[in-house]
Amino acid sequence: MKEASVGILLTALRRASSHRSLYGATHHLTESADIAVARAADQVVGLARRAVVILIDDTLYLDGRLLAATSVSCNGIIRTLQDHGVESIAFEAPVDAGDCGKLAALICGRGDGPSPGSTVTLNADERIQEEVAPSSSELVRSAYAGSLQALRVIGDSLRRGTGIDLAQSTSAVKTLLGQLVSQPGAAFLLTTMKSHHEYTFYHSVNTAIHSLALGRLAGLDKEDQLLLGMGALLHDIGKIGVSAEILQKPGPLSESEWVEIKRHPQIGGEAILAASNQGQEAAAIVAFEHHLRFDGSGYPARSRRHLSKPMHFFSRLVAVTDTYDALTTRRSYRRAETPVRALSVLLTSAGTAHDPDFVHAFIRMLGIYPPGTLLELANGNIAMVTHPSDHPQAPPFAMVVADSVGSLLADPELIVLDKTDIVDQVSPARIGVDPTVLLDWISEHGLLAS
Repeated sequence: MKEASVGILLTALRRASSHRSLYGATHHLTESADIAVARAADQVVGLARRAVVILIDDTLYLDGRLLAATSVSCNGIIRTLQDHGVESIAFEAPVDAGDCGKLAALICGRGDGPSPGSTVTLNADERIQEEVAPSSSELVRSAYAGSLQALRVIGDSLRRGTGIDLAQSTSAVKTLLGQLVSQPGAAFLLTTMKSHHEYTFYHSVNTAIHSLALGRLAGLDKEDQLLLGMGALLHDIGKIGVSAEILQKPGPLSESEWVEIKRHPQIGGEAILAASNQGQEAAAIVAFEHHLRFDGSGYPARSRRHLSKPMHFFSRLVAVTDTYDALTTRRSYRRAETPVRALSVLLTSAGTAHDPDFVHAFIRMLGIYPPGTLLELANGNIAMVTHPSDHPQAPPFAMVVADSVGSLLADPELIVLDKTDIVDQVSPARIGVDPTVLLDWISEHGLLAS
């Protein structure tokens, strides 16, 4: 798929920029990274000889066609390109690795970009930009992207050791909440987005979306929903203070590494508390308590004086949504669980690790088969659950996305699942489909409005 090729291209470009910053322009790893960008660009161009990637407000287009999933999954590099004034990139095959290196140099602040007339041309396609029509699901994707950016800004402040500003995160949560109210199905579907490169940020946005939805189900007023959303969005921000080597270590952690990991709730809680206005302290409490367990264990360990005090209402809620997204995300040290399996793990931990009331409410909210679940049907076709039905006892809505031999369908078919027709759960990796690639198709057909 062309969309997947663009994702590979942007990932290669991000890596080339990083290598250039770390090793310089002439290092063999940098040169290899530049070659990888050129090869990826040639794949995007294909037989057309020329391809134009356009960037408009956090959204990617390839030759005028919206790339919805890549716009979210590659939001970080898109933002970086836009920050450097890049609005469009034209590639002409065969793409030269040296030209790609100049583009990487621009991104990392070590050059002015490719020269005019080279195989990589910047900002030469204004006419195409004017012809691009916004997607009907643009607002919900924009809300997601804005939340990612708010976390990046706060993360940069923590790395520099300066105080953080909660204004952008507050605005991001308000926008997320608005989209959750108007397009809950689209918002839930976007929580299937995962990123190895920016795991903490994507995980935090997904946790915030589920937490806001669960908070609304619990009857919280708008002011409390905003505080809950801030706590959920920022709950893992303390991981900025933990080394990437420890966070991404594929094997078991040493005792000293585990001690380092267990510091992140305190780091995050203290940073949020220092930046909080009166009445915002609950967000800091969520960050501090999100790894405590319902039974009083967990970390940071509570003193004997505080053992009798229950976790904050928000913390108990966020602990459930945090665990669900973590379980359904592939990490360097374990595979991703299917959504159904993740709900089963939560149910098993109800009353010990997690508040049973929130576990049961979360399962009722998402349904037996949460949005994004891939299922094999009796006829061999693969269906993806898009959103729960309006009635808790009714089967969810789904779309047939692949046929019995695993070929993706160009025109997905909306169905109402019959539980007796479900044969098995399917991992997205098995058939190579990202559920979010269907977001715009579903939205344009009015299937995610409620």
